[in-house]
Amino acid sequence: MNKILSSAVLGVVLTGISSLALAQRDYQSYDQLTARLKKLSSRYSQLSSLTTVGKTATGKEVWLLTLGREAAAQKPAVVIAAGVEGTQLATTELVMQMAEQMLQAAVLQDSVRELLQTRTFYLFPNLMPDASEQYHEKLRWERTANAQPIDDDRDGRMFEDPFEDLNRDGLITMMRVKSKTGTFRPSKENPRVMVPADLTKGEQGEYHLFTEGIDNDKDGKWNEDPEGGVVFNRNFTFEYPYFQPGAGEHPISERETKAFADFLFEARNVYAVFVFGPANTLTEPQRYQQDKAAGPLISGLLEKDALVQEEVSRLYNSTTQAKNAPRVAPTGGDVLQWAYYHYGRFSYSTPGWWVPAMPRPEGENQEQEATQAPGHEDENFLRWAEAHDYVGTFVPWKAIQHPDFPGQQVEVGGLAPYVKHTPPVHLLEPLATRHFRFFAAFAKKMPQLRIGNIHLEKAGEGLTRIIAEVVNQGSLPTHAEIGDKTKWVQKVRVTLKLTNGQQVVSGNPVQLSNALAGGAKFQVSWVVKGNGYVQVEASSPTAGKQSKEVYLR
Repeated sequence: MNKILSSAVLGVVLTGISSLALAQRDYQSYDQLTARLKKLSSRYSQLSSLTTVGKTATGKEVWLLTLGREAAAQKPAVVIAAGVEGTQLATTELVMQMAEQMLQAAVLQDSVRELLQTRTFYLFPNLMPDASEQYHEKLRWERTANAQPIDDDRDGRMFEDPFEDLNRDGLITMMRVKSKTGTFRPSKENPRVMVPADLTKGEQGEYHLFTEGIDNDKDGKWNEDPEGGVVFNRNFTFEYPYFQPGAGEHPISERETKAFADFLFEARNVYAVFVFGPANTLTEPQRYQQDKAAGPLISGLLEKDALVQEEVSRLYNSTTQAKNAPRVAPTGGDVLQWAYYHYGRFSYSTPGWWVPAMPRPEGENQEQEATQAPGHEDENFLRWAEAHDYVGTFVPWKAIQHPDFPGQQVEVGGLAPYVKHTPPVHLLEPLATRHFRFFAAFAKKMPQLRIGNIHLEKAGEGLTRIIAEVVNQGSLPTHAEIGDKTKWVQKVRVTLKLTNGQQVVSGNPVQLSNALAGGAKFQVSWVVKGNGYVQVEASSPTAGKQSKEVYLR
């Protein structure tokens, strides 16, 4: 940073205006993202297309960028979904940078161009545009819900207890209220940070912690009914969290979730769904649990699918060089679990970017307060922000007079909204490159159906027995094991097509197979009466197709 800019930033801080406005406006608004998508699809019109699958309550488009546009619906496809949480703006930027790198590489490299000729990538850069747009509003607070009005607290009123900017800095942070009955205390490492008091260790709490605002409806809760409605990542059918805030009136109740689900149910060629969201199942895969995988209501990965997830996890870790990833489990109503349990596809999730683990200052007790303990990740974040000169991340605690706490010490401050999920954009470029490599490597491992040997033998006067072998030449199965339990995934299909009045005497003209593992074979046979050419075709929307002709004499 040059001296002039440094002086300007310092002046902003000293005058009490948030420097975050200077440091973080490099993330794009909905209009900017729309223009970027249109420009990208126009520039690479032979390789990509931009469509919309629906609109939000405020009329914003839910954009779909398709890479590998030629015969897109006839090729095995991968779905990449970002922006499923309104606060994770980095996921949108990461996917956009990755798309730009992939399209540019397809022009320059034969291998990438061939990749888009044989595979389709469906990219949803931002599935929560109404929520993420709050980042660009005059009052910035971490909005997680869309713009569909809903009465979460069931009191017959909407938006009656919003956030209030008590220190007038344009940011909604936290309030700490001094109290002998408090459950939080200042961190020993960084007193600016509030962490839960550990009563098992005899620690004494000093503060209550609330979001910045006033209890407008006097129900003892602060800001529990702000503007906004339903969270995309809580509105799906698997383990739907009924009557929970942000879940909606019923599963798939929202324009965004229905548009996404409708598209996927129509897209039979989708092989796997990758979610850039809070859950992490890529650096540390989910494991097979027999008790959850058995029974009529499956709630755990099936055994073969768990083995595939381990293989994909190894590929992800080796290509992205991911380290110190957070352990975040899937939650009820999320898109990740819906894609596997109810849509029947392989499904994976990664935050894409996370705050790296930073060493504690020299002389600190490294075991004193673990970074992964509740609240202590904020300490790690501030160490990282300081190391990268990431300004505007923390609002100093400032005393205020609060009408809900007369005569008590109340201060407003804490981490600025969004900063833990929005690193400086330039840091995402190498990460986008590594994820591009991962998806290219994954696509090469995807299944590929081939017809092997076709053997003909006489079975009587005018009769020929046809024996064909279908092979999955890919490293991964033709589809998920759970796909064999749902009608939404088409099985491997082998079809015998006749000509010239030929007749099948034995064997079904169409024969089906459950998921074929990588390298596995499937043998079919028919007895046919007649002569001339017949065609054997092996096909699967998720594994491609091939056909061969043979002549019957």
